[in-house]
Amino acid sequence: MRLSTLCLITALVTLGGCALSPQLVELNPRPTVPQQNIGNNTSVQISAQDQRKDEAFGTRGGIYGSTSLIRPADDLNILLLQSVQKGLQAQGFNAYNPSAEGPSLEVRLVQLSYVPESGSVVNSVEVKALIEATASNSSGDEYVGRYMTGNNYEQPITPSAERNQEMLNEVLERALTKLLTDQKMLSFLAGD
Repeated sequence: MRLSTLCLITALVTLGGCALSPQLVELNPRPTVPQQNIGNNTSVQISAQDQRKDEAFGTRGGIYGSTSLIRPADDLNILLLQSVQKGLQAQGFNAYNPSAEGPSLEVRLVQLSYVPESGSVVNSVEVKALIEATASNSSGDEYVGRYMTGNNYEQPITPSAERNQEMLNEVLERALTKLLTDQKMLSFLAGD
């Protein structure tokens, strides 16, 4: 009786480890931006759009990979807008109350993906982000930037919701930092 109970518990634990539940992750990237006055209070109208094809970042993997999806808990359009506004404001731009005469900046999240290794046990995950940004001024000039980051994460066990959240935030944060520290973009927005 004890042996059959032990076998049943072992089987349940083994199967439970293979079936991964869906997750909602909260993104709160905090791009690293120096406090400086590059913008000299230049107004910048900012728009942000999540242009990814799927709402989910990817699947957690496991034996039911098609249903163990990782999705955002919040509106990514608002999150991107607020991150870029805060980053430009810290560098001397007027990003919160812009006038109509200043340049505009359109930020597009093209990719934020989470790809686990194949198999029933996930110990490796690849996370990638791609942001595209187009700045334009009243003369019709444009500056376009592409900011890609990614990382392969190795871990001893299948990542928890908290760990997945950390990985996605870290990669998105690095892409936003690249955008917000692109000296050519900042010079264009400042009118230099």
